[in-house]
Amino acid sequence: MTAGAYKPETLEAELAGLRERIAELERNRELLNAIANYTPSFLCMVDEEGRVRDRATNIAFERALGYDPDETGGVLFWERYVHPDDAAEIRRMIEDVVAGSDPQGGDARWMTRDEEVIDVAWSCTPLPEIATGRLFLICATDITERTRQAEELRKSRARIVAAGDEARKRLERNLHDGAQQHLIALLLSLRALRDEAKEPATAESLAGAVDELEQAVDELLELSRGIHPVGLERGLAAAVEQLARRAHIAVSVEVPPNRYPEPVEAAAYYVVSEALANVAKFAEATKTSVRIADDGERLLVEVVDDGRGGADPALGSGLRGLADRVAALEGTFSVGTPTAGGTHVRAEIPLLQATR
Repeated sequence: MTAGAYKPETLEAELAGLRERIAELERNRELLNAIANYTPSFLCMVDEEGRVRDRATNIAFERALGYDPDETGGVLFWERYVHPDDAAEIRRMIEDVVAGSDPQGGDARWMTRDEEVIDVAWSCTPLPEIATGRLFLICATDITERTRQAEELRKSRARIVAAGDEARKRLERNLHDGAQQHLIALLLSLRALRDEAKEPATAESLAGAVDELEQAVDELLELSRGIHPVGLERGLAAAVEQLARRAHIAVSVEVPPNRYPEPVEAAAYYVVSEALANVAKFAEATKTSVRIADDGERLLVEVVDDGRGGADPALGSGLRGLADRVAALEGTFSVGTPTAGGTHVRAEIPLLQATR
């Protein structure tokens, strides 16, 4: 036997070990395939071009989108499987990951073979490089039902807000046309009796009654104004100017003269009204600014004061109610204390329809 030659038994042992290693790798491959195929998430692998690899999709992906396993590969992911309105953004995010950025993802709309829309939460993640090149895993979860429920919740909140506004309008009209008019008529009668009274004692008593009734009418008028913003009939700018004049602090106002959809104007009005009321009650401020602007898509409402800050929506029902009202219109609401001090109330309200 020449030096270094393998003995038959040694070679056979090494071959047996190699076969066992291959069998172990095959078991691992089958395990990974089983995990991928039976997970409820949608999985597919794409290359550096964003093209789906052949037979690189799992069962959930194929069933949800309506394709056979041999039909899913060979296409650019965003061209076949993504809603056209979302395709450019998803393409950009995948290309960013290919270029070396961190994993990307978010909510998007995918398309089935029958052109039905599926709402998904998705991500793109780089995989360890293999001999055939770099691959990237796209993973998604069906959130269609969650999206539907969120939309129904938003519509329900909007209906509740609209119903509340309508109820306030009716109550304000009833107060104005009913109790308020009756009290004013009674006040006029008492004034006439006071002026005609001959006895000083009677005139004095009637004068006292007139004063009390005048205060009651003023309080009722103030109450009716608080129930529904009557000033909005003349537009948001006029209504906000009125709030500023009634405030017990210097208020600078910057509001465009445009008219907006009624729910948007009402929400903006209540944001300003509640913020100014809180400034008067708690802020110990010397000045406040109100700024309202729109960019064609959203109405931005900001109220800033120079007080002591520390306002917290969790501690008062007024600010929580504003957050709910703005959220019902798919807007955002926040309250903060800038580093310079004071309180910054900010709301962004989508313009739901064309400016009227």
